[in-house]
Amino acid sequence: MTPRTSRQEGSVTTELVLLTPVVLLLLGFVVLAGRVGGIEQQLLTAADEAARAGSIRAHPDAAAVDARTVAAANLTDAGVSCAQLDVDVDLTSFHRGGHITVDVTCTVALADVAFAGLPGQRTVSATATEVIDRLRSDP
Repeated sequence: MTPRTSRQEGSVTTELVLLTPVVLLLLGFVVLAGRVGGIEQQLLTAADEAARAGSIRAHPDAAAVDARTVAAANLTDAGVSCAQLDVDVDLTSFHRGGHITVDVTCTVALADVAFAGLPGQRTVSATATEVIDRLRSDP
Protein backbone atom coordinates (compact mmCIF):
# COMPACT_ATOMS: atom_id res chain seq x y z
CA MET A 1 0.00 0.00 0.00
CA THR A 2 1.37 3.35 -0.97
CA PRO A 3 1.08 6.26 1.40
CA ARG A 4 -1.05 9.18 0.26
CA THR A 5 0.66 12.31 -0.74
CA SER A 6 -0.62 15.74 0.16
CA ARG A 7 -1.51 16.27 -3.49
CA GLN A 8 -3.93 13.30 -3.44
CA GLU A 9 -5.56 14.53 -0.23
CA GLY A 10 -6.02 17.96 -1.77
CA SER A 11 -7.77 16.50 -4.81
CA VAL A 12 -10.28 14.69 -2.59
CA THR A 13 -11.06 17.97 -0.82
CA THR A 14 -11.44 19.76 -4.15
CA GLU A 15 -13.81 17.07 -5.45
CA LEU A 16 -15.89 17.31 -2.30
CA VAL A 17 -16.08 21.09 -2.55
CA LEU A 18 -17.13 20.88 -6.21
CA LEU A 19 -19.70 18.10 -5.74
CA THR A 20 -21.45 19.49 -2.66
CA PRO A 21 -23.40 22.22 -4.53
CA VAL A 22 -24.44 19.70 -7.19
CA VAL A 23 -25.71 17.26 -4.55
CA LEU A 24 -27.56 20.05 -2.73
CA LEU A 25 -29.12 21.21 -6.00
CA LEU A 26 -30.32 17.68 -6.77
CA LEU A 27 -31.70 17.34 -3.26
CA GLY A 28 -33.56 20.64 -3.65
CA PHE A 29 -35.04 19.43 -6.95
CA VAL A 30 -36.23 16.21 -5.31
CA VAL A 31 -37.87 18.20 -2.50
CA LEU A 32 -39.54 20.53 -5.02
CA ALA A 33 -40.85 17.63 -7.12
CA GLY A 34 -42.19 15.88 -4.04
CA ARG A 35 -43.95 18.97 -2.73
CA VAL A 36 -45.53 19.73 -6.13
CA GLY A 37 -46.71 16.11 -6.28
CA GLY A 38 -48.26 16.53 -2.84
CA ILE A 39 -50.05 19.68 -3.94
CA GLU A 40 -51.37 17.90 -7.03
CA GLN A 41 -52.77 15.18 -4.77
CA GLN A 42 -54.37 17.77 -2.48
CA LEU A 43 -55.99 19.45 -5.51
CA LEU A 44 -57.38 16.11 -6.68
CA THR A 45 -58.83 15.51 -3.22
CA ALA A 46 -60.33 19.01 -3.18
CA ALA A 47 -61.88 18.50 -6.63
CA ASP A 48 -63.33 15.13 -5.57
CA GLU A 49 -64.81 16.56 -2.38
CA ALA A 50 -66.18 19.60 -4.21
CA ALA A 51 -67.86 17.48 -6.89
CA ARG A 52 -69.38 15.24 -4.23
CA ALA A 53 -70.66 18.24 -2.25
CA GLY A 54 -72.23 19.70 -5.39
CA SER A 55 -73.81 16.42 -6.47
CA ILE A 56 -75.93 16.08 -3.35
CA ARG A 57 -77.57 19.49 -3.74
CA ALA A 58 -80.95 19.76 -5.46
CA HIS A 59 -80.50 23.17 -7.09
CA PRO A 60 -77.66 23.99 -9.53
CA ASP A 61 -76.89 27.36 -7.95
CA ALA A 62 -76.54 25.78 -4.49
CA ALA A 63 -74.40 23.02 -6.01
CA ALA A 64 -71.99 25.54 -7.51
CA VAL A 65 -71.70 27.51 -4.27
CA ASP A 66 -71.12 24.35 -2.22
CA ALA A 67 -68.54 23.03 -4.67
CA ARG A 68 -66.53 26.26 -4.58
CA THR A 69 -66.75 26.54 -0.79
CA VAL A 70 -65.72 22.92 -0.20
CA ALA A 71 -62.78 23.14 -2.62
CA ALA A 72 -61.39 26.29 -0.98
CA ALA A 73 -61.91 24.92 2.55
CA ASN A 74 -60.28 21.62 1.64
CA LEU A 75 -57.15 23.33 0.33
CA THR A 76 -56.99 25.65 3.33
CA ASP A 77 -57.27 22.70 5.71
CA ALA A 78 -54.49 20.92 3.80
CA GLY A 79 -52.21 23.95 4.16
CA VAL A 80 -52.08 24.72 0.43
CA SER A 81 -51.88 28.46 -0.13
CA CYS A 82 -52.82 29.45 -3.65
CA ALA A 83 -51.77 32.80 -5.05
CA GLN A 84 -54.74 32.34 -7.36
CA LEU A 85 -57.49 29.74 -6.94
CA ASP A 86 -60.03 29.04 -9.67
CA VAL A 87 -62.88 26.58 -9.16
CA ASP A 88 -64.89 25.99 -12.33
CA VAL A 89 -68.13 24.06 -11.86
CA ASP A 90 -69.71 22.53 -14.97
CA LEU A 91 -73.46 22.16 -14.45
CA THR A 92 -74.51 21.48 -18.05
CA SER A 93 -75.61 17.94 -17.12
CA PHE A 94 -76.99 18.78 -13.70
CA HIS A 95 -80.08 16.57 -13.48
CA ARG A 96 -81.01 13.16 -12.09
CA GLY A 97 -78.68 10.63 -13.68
CA GLY A 98 -76.43 13.42 -14.99
CA HIS A 99 -73.15 14.61 -13.54
CA ILE A 100 -71.28 17.57 -12.13
CA THR A 101 -67.67 18.29 -13.06
CA VAL A 102 -65.36 20.46 -10.97
CA ASP A 103 -62.03 21.84 -12.22
CA VAL A 104 -59.73 23.23 -9.52
CA THR A 105 -56.72 25.29 -10.61
CA CYS A 106 -54.21 26.65 -8.11
CA THR A 107 -51.20 28.84 -8.76
CA VAL A 108 -48.58 28.45 -6.03
CA ALA A 109 -45.37 30.38 -5.48
CA LEU A 110 -42.36 28.06 -5.66
CA ALA A 111 -40.91 29.81 -2.62
CA ASP A 112 -43.91 28.54 -0.64
CA VAL A 113 -43.55 25.03 -2.05
CA ALA A 114 -39.85 24.24 -1.69
CA PHE A 115 -37.71 26.82 0.06
CA ALA A 116 -37.62 30.58 0.55
CA GLY A 117 -36.09 32.64 -2.19
CA LEU A 118 -36.99 30.29 -5.05
CA PRO A 119 -38.46 32.48 -7.80
CA GLY A 120 -41.41 31.62 -9.99
CA GLN A 121 -44.84 30.09 -9.79
CA ARG A 122 -46.39 26.76 -10.72
CA THR A 123 -49.99 26.24 -11.83
CA VAL A 124 -51.49 22.92 -10.81
CA SER A 125 -54.96 21.67 -11.70
CA ALA A 126 -57.25 18.72 -11.10
CA THR A 127 -60.65 17.66 -12.37
CA ALA A 128 -63.29 15.45 -10.79
CA THR A 129 -66.71 14.31 -11.97
CA GLU A 130 -69.47 12.99 -9.74
CA VAL A 131 -72.63 11.28 -10.93
CA ILE A 132 -75.91 12.65 -9.64
CA ASP A 133 -78.13 9.95 -8.17
CA ARG A 134 -80.97 8.98 -10.52
CA LEU A 135 -83.25 8.06 -7.63
CA ARG A 136 -82.86 11.16 -5.48
CA SER A 137 -85.89 13.28 -4.73
CA ASP A 138 -85.75 16.90 -5.81
CA PRO A 139 -87.81 19.40 -3.82
